[in-house]
Amino acid sequence: MDIYKILKFNQSIKSHRVKFFGLWLLSLLDKRYLSIQLDPVLACNLRCKMCYFTDDEYVRQNMKGILKEDDLEPLAKSVFKNALKLQIGCGAEPTLFKHNVELINIARKYGVPYISMITNGNLLDEKGIQDLSRAGLNEIVLSKHGVHKDTYENLMDKGNYEKFHEILKFITEEKKHNPKFRLRINYTFNKDNFHELKDFFKFYDQYEIDVIQLRPIDKIGETTYNEFSLKNIEEDYIAVSRNMKEEAEKRKITLLYPKSITRDENQSLKVKTGNDSSYLIPYTYFYVSPKFSWKEDFDWRTEDFSAWKKRNKWNRELLKNTLRSKESLYDTNRNMLNYSVDIN
Repeated sequence: MDIYKILKFNQSIKSHRVKFFGLWLLSLLDKRYLSIQLDPVLACNLRCKMCYFTDDEYVRQNMKGILKEDDLEPLAKSVFKNALKLQIGCGAEPTLFKHNVELINIARKYGVPYISMITNGNLLDEKGIQDLSRAGLNEIVLSKHGVHKDTYENLMDKGNYEKFHEILKFITEEKKHNPKFRLRINYTFNKDNFHELKDFFKFYDQYEIDVIQLRPIDKIGETTYNEFSLKNIEEDYIAVSRNMKEEAEKRKITLLYPKSITRDENQSLKVKTGNDSSYLIPYTYFYVSPKFSWKEDFDWRTEDFSAWKKRNKWNRELLKNTLRSKESLYDTNRNMLNYSVDIN
């Protein structure tokens, strides 16, 4: 299964009513439509300056906990049946978890079609990459906040630029043995690291990159870096993103990016774009961590997703959303489902 073709298909459907009708039908038939975002451990080895891990008080109060190995099978039994995608890592660093290979094996056993892992990569080594790939991981997503060494190590505090390139080399080598293993780069940009994208392929062209996502800075807590305005680069964004699009097309790299970074910064940090489907997030993005899962009243240890849906009249809510206005559905300010998807 190609998750990016599904995203592209979603992008092509403009009617929110059609999208919710489709979700209702999938849910009614007990099919797969959830994107499970799993943080198996609430910790991180870096202190990236655009991340809430730089807020010591928040980390002390909220970022504690780790799933036990014995938790994996009950979690899978509860929710993996309805998972279209499992993403290991969401707001924390998943390579601190010791049982990722077992987690992937269990997800495969339950038929999850697409499994990805998002990581800063600094704790990986060659064998670890091989183990993840050969267990059945479809995609590894590496986060980076700078093209140049100084910017990378400044914004990704405690990160090692040379180590990052070493991991890219190991992944590129592993792709020779497993050509279906995908490498994706997530580049979160702000006004200070944005123009470095002009040099991206000068520094990274030797690696077998399959997907690049350009992500405008978002406020995800009290962070060390707090320059959230993109006004100074709005005009340059069009030319730079167009160049990234052209270079990605030459290399057959799929590019995810907002076509505009215009936003009303007094109201929201979500960019304004014609591809926005963020109203689907509360209905498709299933977050799980040692402290929280999906909704406040759902406990995967005592209830499966099908029983929860029945108890909460979930299918009825999905069907009712086909009659609501799109404006009434926007209750999230996240830049998660408003990217253009250019598959090359």
